[in-house]
Amino acid sequence: MTTEATTVYDVHCHIHETPKSFKDLDNEGQTVYCVQATKYSDWADVLDLKTQFDKIIIPAFGVHPWFVERVQSGEIPSTWASELRQVLMQHGGIVGECGLDKAARNATSLIPFEPQVEILETQLGIAHELCLPVSLHCVRAFGVLADMLRKLEKSQRLPLRIMLHSYSGSPDMLQQMFLRGELGQRIYVSFSRFVNCRNRAKSEECIRIVPAERLLVESDLHDASSTAAALEAAIALVAEARGWDFSQTKKTLAANSRAFFKYF
Repeated sequence: MTTEATTVYDVHCHIHETPKSFKDLDNEGQTVYCVQATKYSDWADVLDLKTQFDKIIIPAFGVHPWFVERVQSGEIPSTWASELRQVLMQHGGIVGECGLDKAARNATSLIPFEPQVEILETQLGIAHELCLPVSLHCVRAFGVLADMLRKLEKSQRLPLRIMLHSYSGSPDMLQQMFLRGELGQRIYVSFSRFVNCRNRAKSEECIRIVPAERLLVESDLHDASSTAAALEAAIALVAEARGWDFSQTKKTLAANSRAFFKYF
């Protein structure tokens, strides 16, 4: 029988993008998936998945930095922010995936950065307004992100809880920029096999820096059939870095995930 202690939380994935894999979802409740929309047009897909598998899906809605040009072009309508607020108020969930990415490219050039900042600021404001957690993507923009969050800290407008998903920055940046002050009390840091096993030594050092109660794991995958193995590898990464046994690591991460999502 599944208990809270044995549940595994995939705190960041995109399995709504591969419907043929839904048959592989763990519908017994041993795994809970936070499924993150990224581009407005997929918000309905995440809602449909939540309807089909209500007890094991936590929905997340946002505009990813890779798709900000769609806002500029009008492909994503100018009403996107009010629609985001409405879908969250009506259906629950968290804000995400959103963030900053200085390495992101379209077919010919880098994706403009200033619109990314503006669109993220809007989403952070909605997360604060609705008292919801937020899942953040960040690539080569940790200084800008930290400055943005520190300004919100000073104005008392930080989101309730903040996840740095598949954190890829340095241990020093994590310690100095994100884990201090009130911001440091709201930050959770998630790790995945997909991103964090590329530089295992750096990732393990980061894992040791994060307070034990704010560690999370994710698959960051699009295919439900692959998530179980990816989550097991991420849990093993945390266990090895902290010197914990695998079973206790699962229990700690499950408790941390429930604390991050709260309502689920």
